[in-house]
Amino acid sequence: MTLKLFKLPALYTMVLPLAVCFPAMGANLSEIYDQAVKNDPQLGAAKAQYMSRAEVVNQARAGILPFVSLAGTTSDEYRQTPVVPGTIPVENFNNHAWQAVLSQPIFRLDRWYQFQQSKNVAAQAMAQFASDQQDLIVRVATSYLNILERQDALSASNAERDAVSRQLEQVQQRFDVGLVAITDVLESTAAFDSSTVNVIEAEGAQSVSFEPLLRLTGENVNSVLALSSDFPVRAPDPMDEDAWVQRALEHNFSLVAAKEVVKAAERQIKISRSGHLPTIDAQVSYSHSISGGGGFFGSKADNRSMALQMNIPVYSGGGTRSVVRESGYKLEEAQKNLDLTQRTVVENTKILYTAINTDVARVSARLRGIESSQSALDATQTGYEVGTRNIVDVLLAQQRLYLSQFQYASARYQYIKDTFQLKQLVGALSPEDIYDLNGFVQADKAVTRIRPTTR
Repeated sequence: MTLKLFKLPALYTMVLPLAVCFPAMGANLSEIYDQAVKNDPQLGAAKAQYMSRAEVVNQARAGILPFVSLAGTTSDEYRQTPVVPGTIPVENFNNHAWQAVLSQPIFRLDRWYQFQQSKNVAAQAMAQFASDQQDLIVRVATSYLNILERQDALSASNAERDAVSRQLEQVQQRFDVGLVAITDVLESTAAFDSSTVNVIEAEGAQSVSFEPLLRLTGENVNSVLALSSDFPVRAPDPMDEDAWVQRALEHNFSLVAAKEVVKAAERQIKISRSGHLPTIDAQVSYSHSISGGGGFFGSKADNRSMALQMNIPVYSGGGTRSVVRESGYKLEEAQKNLDLTQRTVVENTKILYTAINTDVARVSARLRGIESSQSALDATQTGYEVGTRNIVDVLLAQQRLYLSQFQYASARYQYIKDTFQLKQLVGALSPEDIYDLNGFVQADKAVTRIRPTTR
């Protein structure tokens, strides 16, 4: 298959701005993702790793191309040579020389295999980087949805506390005129105190949920836009588990990377076995040298040579055989890791396929649950008015209603998370999924970070 890296913004190759300002009314999902692409250190490290590992192809290619070297020397000499007794002539002269050598590998099978292996290493790096890019999409979407989920939990807690507060006021008024017992007041007071604690905890959770955005974008994001409730919740298409598994086996980037590791390990065995083979290199050299000094001592020489050099390994103390065995074990390791990755991909694909079908049914059931809880609360309140239900029944019915509302919102968010993860497993997740989901953002409804205070 042909691997395709996601098209990243051109700012990856430019100097990044020192600060990025998000809109005051709240950042949407696309804006946060775009900033994460530029500023997420985890993706930045993955990109640098990919670029560095891709260089192995150029390095391996250099091993089969010509090699040219130049070398030169120069020296000044001082010489005293007795000629006639009592006289010592003195000479000062310079010696210099240079040499150019061109070497071309003729038969080096190990280097050829290394060049072929480097392509597998680069392909594995590309697949891994594509997987890292998909992982960023999942991390951004998950962090964003977690904020919205914590906000819905906070909204449900606030609504419950407000309802309990109104209930407490009504019970207190009824108690003042002698219509209810003190136990109803105490029950309502306890429920109000408990709901207040729930609000405090929900505020803390909502505030903390914004923290991952700092790691992703490098900026303090204190407000995001909510999602509307009309985004589609559909079963997987096609409704065929085996089709999703087959697609994952063909296109999952982690699996593609593991396959390239196996191919590289297979070529490593050939490289190791090449240690038993002879090597042949062609060499052409030219040298020029001048030696100073007068008379007999001065000289000038130009040398040209062409040669074939052969090296036949005879015995290396068993080192080559040991390297071959080591390569065999590493191939076995790569094959086992491939098998593990494949089984994990199949397992997770089946789990997420089932989870999404469950999510679709859960969302529908949670929506019906809200209606049922509201009807139950209305009936319980009526019963309390006529004396057939007590205050505890009313309070429990209120709790069930607000819990149902939160569970409905949570089920919708879980559906999106599972859908993104399933697409990631089958290699289909792309930035377009972020931008499509961003189309359901409510521009007029922001979720602002709560700063919990001591009460």
